[in-house]
Amino acid sequence: MPHVRLDPVKLTGVSTPNRPFRQNEDWLGSRAEMVVLLDGCGVPDSVSGELETGCSHGLPWFLKSLGTALLRNGEDTRASLSDVLATSISQTCAAHQTRCDLTHPLTPASTVVMLRGDASTVDYLVLSDSTLLVDDGGDEPMVISDDRVRSLALPGFGDLRPDSRQYREVASARLHERARMRNHPEGYPVASTDPQAAYQAVTGQIRRDRVRRALLASDGATRLVDMFDQLTWTQLLDLAFTAGPEGVIDRTREVEDADTACLAWPRGRAYDDATVALCRW
Repeated sequence: MPHVRLDPVKLTGVSTPNRPFRQNEDWLGSRAEMVVLLDGCGVPDSVSGELETGCSHGLPWFLKSLGTALLRNGEDTRASLSDVLATSISQTCAAHQTRCDLTHPLTPASTVVMLRGDASTVDYLVLSDSTLLVDDGGDEPMVISDDRVRSLALPGFGDLRPDSRQYREVASARLHERARMRNHPEGYPVASTDPQAAYQAVTGQIRRDRVRRALLASDGATRLVDMFDQLTWTQLLDLAFTAGPEGVIDRTREVEDADTACLAWPRGRAYDDATVALCRW
């Protein structure tokens, strides 16, 4: 499992694709006191070979381009994280708009989680449904996410088998509805082609002396809590800090392995890319 060593003392992370030798549609990186996690908006396994996105580069390129822009622009601590994200979206669009159709509904998009600290404060930004957990000394960690995408009225899988035509039709309908509602007033914000989405993110600031530890996770790494109902948020945070990022991902893969047919937990992907970053203060 590939390690991402973010800082020799305080930060460490793991990012792994949904299956070995697949392209990873998550991205993780850091610079100085800033860490960035991106989770690309991929497509369900059952329809992945049937779709065009209008982008000649692909989702991993988009994630790397956006992620490196975020780290570069985030060095200017005078800029808010929302401004950093808006600028980075604009720059990433400019890098491929001459070759790609950025008006395509399935043009690459991503969730965003950012942390940036200084001597006195820790700033955060969360856009779409990746998650930030912050242990501030309370009985329960702060759980910071943006669940507007989960409030969409999407057709359900019910008892359909993943190998059935009806299941694939539902998966395709769900995908296209999510794409239609990206950065829509009645939908949900996501990092794609509209810099203004950055100002719809969940943002905040915490005194540094209140922050003991934090966890950034893509939704593939929070399945144990919000899909499989195996752990609480507190237990997930504790598992990450006792067993490391690998412990979270290994435990997730064990549950996925036990339900490869997606019958116990209907979902578009039997396995998902999973990324965990741990921050210690």
